[in-house]
Order: sequence, then C-alpha cells, then structure tokens
Amino acid sequence: MTADFPFLFASDLDGTLLPNTGKPPEPGCLERTQALLQDLLEADCPVCVVSGRYRALAKQGQAAFRLSQPTWWICNVGTEVYDRTGAVDREWQSRLGPPLDREALRRALYKLSRLVPQEPQKQGPHKFSLYYPEPISRELWTEITYRIRAVRSDLQLVASVEEPTGRALLDIIPANAGKAHALWYIAKRYGLNGDRVFFAGDSGNDLDALLSGVCGVLVGNTPEHVRTQAEEERKRRENARLFVADAFYGDGIIEGLRHYGLWPPAQAEAKPKRDIRR
Repeated sequence: MTADFPFLFASDLDGTLLPNTGKPPEPGCLERTQALLQDLLEADCPVCVVSGRYRALAKQGQAAFRLSQPTWWICNVGTEVYDRTGAVDREWQSRLGPPLDREALRRALYKLSRLVPQEPQKQGPHKFSLYYPEPISRELWTEITYRIRAVRSDLQLVASVEEPTGRALLDIIPANAGKAHALWYIAKRYGLNGDRVFFAGDSGNDLDALLSGVCGVLVGNTPEHVRTQAEEERKRRENARLFVADAFYGDGIIEGLRHYGLWPPAQAEAKPKRDIRR
C-alpha cells in the first residue's frame, strides 16, 4: 500500500485524547480534539486509537467523549488490533503465538507478596495484568521478569502508575507485542517511515511507542516521573524523537502536530518551546 495520505495519526486514549486524568483541560479542549479527529478522517488520514483498555471499555470512552470512530484500534496494551468495523486482525494475533498460560504465571508469581491479578475483564489472551500497591522497584521488576520467563521465554513486563492512586499497573505480554510493535505493524501496512507516523501519550506504558522512532509527543499533563523516565530512556535510543508539549490533553496533541509540521502543514511551528531530541 502506498502513502497517498498525509500521515498515520495515533494517540493514547486516557489522559491524552480524553481529558480524564484529574488535571483540568482548557475550555474548549474536548471540542478542539473532536474537530481534529474529524478533520483528519475527512482528509483520508488514518486515525488509530491506542489504549491499555480492552476494546469494549475503550469504545465506551470514545463514545462518552463523542470522538469520531477511528480507522484502527490498538487495545489491551498492544496485544489486540481491530479495524474500524471491530474485526480483530488475525494476522497480528497469529504473530503473538499461543495464548498465555495464566495459571502457570500465577503459580510462578505466587510467592511475591502484594501482587494481585486485575479483574477478569481486563485480561486478554495475550495479556496477564496485575496490580501492585506502589510503583515497583528495579529489583522487583527483575524478579518478576525472571519468573515469567521461566514459564515462557518470550514474555516481557510492561508497567505504568495509575493516577491518582499511585499503584502500579503491570502487564505481562509477549515480547513482540506492545504499543510500539502494534503501531509499527499498522504503519508498515501503509508503507510509512517514522517521520510520517505520529503518536501522543502521557504514561509509562506509552514510552516504548513514543521513543520508537515515530514523531512522539508527551502531552503537557504527563506526570513528572514519566517525563523523567522518558528523558532517561531517550538517551539510550538512537533514533528517538520526542516533543514535550506545554498544553494538556488534545491541545497538547495539536501542539505536537504543529511542532512536527504534520497538521495543519501551513501552520507548523518553526521553533518549539521545548524539545527533547537526540
């Protein structure tokens, strides 16, 4: 497929497209976000909503905030891909291998106190999710990773911190899954390079995609610890591009689009206020 459209637009849902993480948006922010998505779709620009939520819950958020139906859904922390009709992408599913053996993973993690499985509806065939009452230490990260790879060698641990409770959200997924892998899977279907792929986010589980060589944007309401983590990880990624917006939520997305000259092209900002770049 050839790139006969502006670019691939992708964004995290909660705290990025949706102004729902506690910090107040500017008046009219949601309306500007709604108009942006509609304009992109009318310009034949593919729009991808990326979420840690399972699809039904992600669609509830999209409907509640009256956002346009996207071209693609990436759900359950990049373990599931759906098209606009809701049809699951079977090729993506096949790439992730067999479903996880959650009972074997439970047994492997049993002796690690305070790890609690998340609700059944938040699990997925290729995702086993847990809660931990506080951000996990590097030592606990290493221990969990060691134990899950004893069950299946091609697994990874993805972690973020829930706002405002402060508890850790832990997702065990295949190593070739995740938001970054799923986003690039879609980008390659359109024959796009990183300078024509846009992604905005606000949390720790967005960083892998944000720093994967796309036009990445952290919106202004991103917690400070995520900003710090982003800067540390960016230094280790040769091709990473990351802009930190001042504006919150959808306004930060619009600021990022202008920074990269993607939308609207004639109004791209020549000099950003803040830029984290190699």
